[in-house]
Amino acid sequence: MASMKSNSSVSDNSQDDFNSRPPSEHMIVSTTSTIHNVRVELSDINSNVPLSALSLENGEKLGSDQLVFSPVSAVSDIKGKQENDQENNSSNIPPPDKGYAWVIVVACFLNLMFAFGIFNAFGVFQTYYLTTMFVNESASKVAWISTICGTVTFVGGLAAGPIVRRLGLKHTSMLGTIICFAGLLLASFSDQIWQLILTQGLVFGFGSSIIINISLTVPALWFDKERSLAYGLIASGGGFGALVLIPIVNKVISASSVHWAFRVLSFIYLVVTGACSFLLKPRIGYTPSDVIIDFKLLRNPVTIALCIVGFFMQIGYNVPALYFPSELVKIGISRTKATDYIMVFCTCTALSRGISGYAAKHIKPATIMFVCHIITGIIMMAMWYTSSNFGVLMAFYVILGFVCIPYLTLGSAVASSYFKPEDVSQVNALCYLAMGFSAIISLPSVGAIFQNVGHRTDYSSIIIIGSVSYFLSGLACIYLRYALKDKPVNPA
Repeated sequence: MASMKSNSSVSDNSQDDFNSRPPSEHMIVSTTSTIHNVRVELSDINSNVPLSALSLENGEKLGSDQLVFSPVSAVSDIKGKQENDQENNSSNIPPPDKGYAWVIVVACFLNLMFAFGIFNAFGVFQTYYLTTMFVNESASKVAWISTICGTVTFVGGLAAGPIVRRLGLKHTSMLGTIICFAGLLLASFSDQIWQLILTQGLVFGFGSSIIINISLTVPALWFDKERSLAYGLIASGGGFGALVLIPIVNKVISASSVHWAFRVLSFIYLVVTGACSFLLKPRIGYTPSDVIIDFKLLRNPVTIALCIVGFFMQIGYNVPALYFPSELVKIGISRTKATDYIMVFCTCTALSRGISGYAAKHIKPATIMFVCHIITGIIMMAMWYTSSNFGVLMAFYVILGFVCIPYLTLGSAVASSYFKPEDVSQVNALCYLAMGFSAIISLPSVGAIFQNVGHRTDYSSIIIIGSVSYFLSGLACIYLRYALKDKPVNPA
């Protein structure tokens, strides 16, 4: 029982009003501004104490003009009202896995279709830069465009949580759209490598990071049993996006210039992702962390394992993603045809993401990633490293598309299943931070090795780097599976 303290002598009017109430009845004491839910025995109050002099133990004064007394029997009425309000609020919450949840899937799919689709189509720009636009520049210098774009795309997601906390999901997504539009539009006026590093790399990369982080966080709020499937469908957007964007980029470059290709992309991006922004909303209350990096999550073995898997996977993935099209040009395929074959690769990656999401309902995600990453390392050495035959290389490219990148689907699915909803955005951001560090370390290094060791014609050394990286990522998947033995915090 909370006690009250007295400070002065009795006031007859207040005391008479007080004494008129039943002496044994419990009361709920409250002020006009804040309900304190304090039970007070009338006999506990000294008859020599005026109501105007009452105060709580924390020292807060309760004047008689602020006090409201109600019998304890009213408590049941208050509780009943609260329970009814809770039931009404619960009935207004949409159910998971159905209805508007699939609208969220479509919106996030389209977001990744452009955010990741343009990044997946970077091989088109990389090939154009190396063979046409910057022929006299070193490959390592040209690689800084994709390095900054990839790094900022991955690292920038750390800022998404605090921005969402202040602006909400919808307005944060719109902000990302505007930043991406500005980056692509400014890139259309760029003729120097440093200009493209700032526009296509820094500005567009940061906007994409916001879009990607939101699109990988919102599904966790809307899905329970079908969460892995939803993530598989959403992640496939990046692959299918390349199918739409690569023909557009190639046709515009052939008809006009790369500058107009950037302009066309900027306006398509603005319309599509801008429209998707209006569809994004949480199913339940969602307040992400306000910190940029939550270091307590870095002490969690699952977070560490996910980051290690992503770090090495990204090194391995960047090698064929950026250099395989130029390998086709080397064996006699036209630049346009070579970049068209990227669509074949992206179709395979899109299908594989959906398949891996469905398979995760029956097979542990860490097992799927382990098998796929080990197979990727093997075929890079067995097929790409040893052959220059077009048929063998295309077979390699198709198989690669199916096995090289389940992490982008299953990594987010693991995070959303294991961690609390408010931590999912932060964990995804930490994983992408690891991938960002991977990009900024490996891309210039691989470019320098291709320039100085391979002399821009021999791909053997960088193929070995890619293969070894996938083997290391596969080993990290074993650690991930061990770390996931603990009971999930947010089970699907």
